[in-house]
Amino acid sequence: MATWADVDELAGRLPGAERTVAHDGSPAWRAGRHTFARARADDEGRDLVQVWTGEMDTEPALAGRRETFVRMETFRFRVTLWGRLDRLDRRELAELLLDSYDIRGGRRRRGDTGLAALLA
Repeated sequence: MATWADVDELAGRLPGAERTVAHDGSPAWRAGRHTFARARADDEGRDLVQVWTGEMDTEPALAGRRETFVRMETFRFRVTLWGRLDRLDRRELAELLLDSYDIRGGRRRRGDTGLAALLA
């Protein structure tokens, strides 16, 4: 089970990542001028994380995991996911954050930081 503290710890390891607040005052992380992780809450008040991916087939691939990914929106070039933190483990959260960081902030910004280093 992941928490927003895990988001803060993992996102904080990424080069150039900056903790900020979204327009509604919720915690968020950005790389450059683009948000790559944002705190959300569902109707029952459970903590969610919003991330983005460039994998355009994400929505059908995760269709069987609607209890974890409560919102998925496919746009022309990106997909946004809202995932329940209490249903994500640390490794999956790290993968989601890394993918979102790459698509929103640019993979070049990350350099050689691999997933193994992020989870260390």
